[in-house]
Amino acid sequence: MNIQKKRSLLLLLSLLLLLSFYLFSRQVKRGFLKQADFNMTVRLQDHIPARLDGLWENLAFFVEPTPSIFVVGLLTIAAFVDFLPAQAGKKRKVRWQALLIPLLFGLIVLGETYGKNVVHHPAPPFFMIKHPTTAFPQFYINEQYSYPSGHTARAAFLGLILLSIMGSNLTLSMKYFRKWAILIGGVTAYILIVAIGRIYLGQHWLSDTIGGFLLGAGMGLLPYCFL
Repeated sequence: MNIQKKRSLLLLLSLLLLLSFYLFSRQVKRGFLKQADFNMTVRLQDHIPARLDGLWENLAFFVEPTPSIFVVGLLTIAAFVDFLPAQAGKKRKVRWQALLIPLLFGLIVLGETYGKNVVHHPAPPFFMIKHPTTAFPQFYINEQYSYPSGHTARAAFLGLILLSIMGSNLTLSMKYFRKWAILIGGVTAYILIVAIGRIYLGQHWLSDTIGGFLLGAGMGLLPYCFL
């Protein structure tokens, strides 16, 4: 399969994910997965030891709003300049398309704004929130609406961008199967950890994390089509 066909397929997949986010958002607004949301939160809080509350919070540090901006900057620089040794007689590649990364990151914020102001999906009640007392009441804010999960969206977006940059010199062949497996497995595990942590801590519902993943993954695949 040539590069143009791969890019076309990735673009199609990206658009399908973003369309799925829009359609899923409409269903969430109508109460879709309401019972499943509650059941999932209760089950996680019943089975995960409370002593791990701080760990779940810390694991999401890199996808917090402020740190994630710094991570986006680092990934943009890494994608913008080819740090590999240039071949004899050739200059290092400069990819201006890398500026799409912060632009798409900004669109994720708009997607979050759409969810919070249009979908109006009530956030988990205060009694379900884990570990709020260290910041409450001076710094803790219980948002009225929680859809979609910005943490999950940023985790999916940054994870896919990281895969694009780190895997830029690996071909899809058995020779690099182990490296690809480690990269994809690590990114997938982190996205799941962030999503599960948001639900367990009572910050978001299951449907919030699904919507966040669809939004972040849809935006995260777009740079693959151009870089």
